[in-house]
Amino acid sequence: MFNYNYRQCPAEHYPYTVQPGDTLNLIAFRLESSVMRILTTNPGLDPNNLQIGQVICIPSCPPNHVSRIIERGDTLYQIAQDYGVSVASILEANPGVDPNSLRVGQRLCIPQFGGAPDVTGLRETITAMQSDINMLKADNNVQQTHESNYGSSTQTTRVTSVTPREIRFEVAPVTFAGAFRGHFTAGRRYPYYQDASMGGRRTITVKDNFGVWHSFNYREQTPQA
Repeated sequence: MFNYNYRQCPAEHYPYTVQPGDTLNLIAFRLESSVMRILTTNPGLDPNNLQIGQVICIPSCPPNHVSRIIERGDTLYQIAQDYGVSVASILEANPGVDPNSLRVGQRLCIPQFGGAPDVTGLRETITAMQSDINMLKADNNVQQTHESNYGSSTQTTRVTSVTPREIRFEVAPVTFAGAFRGHFTAGRRYPYYQDASMGGRRTITVKDNFGVWHSFNYREQTPQA
């Protein structure tokens, strides 16, 4: 028996309250899920007898997938590159998604493993790049200082989005301009250090995929009276 006023949903699920005119097909379509997944999550749910005010659990994504909310300027190709998977694997995980008509706020499920194109020599190229970066870091006083000051930090921050023009971290309330694709990967966590506020300005220093530290400055937002 459902408690229509309260429902605690399992991890990777969120509650939805049935509205007038709702059907299970309509809910599944609007929330980018499927009828079968909703029924599996809600044993005993009668799809032909939904009640207004009834709370059901909506699965965010299947196991071994992560959720990605579409932002302005996103393309399926760019998202596939961000997560190291193929466009085909994203489409397979999201039946009914039109790759040419993504909507801001739309939820996609991204497979966590597999699906990336097999690029011959990619591993060797990355190894060579890392070797060159390590050599440059050894001769860079700024990087040496950052590593000395922050290298032992155990705190991490997740990259919530990265595009060819900007990047956003969960630890900061702003978006930073710059070309950081490749340096950082959306959804991954990175070591960081946050300086104390000085005159309303703060700095976060984050270590990228190649072990290079980057500093990002922003002004703290003043609460509205």
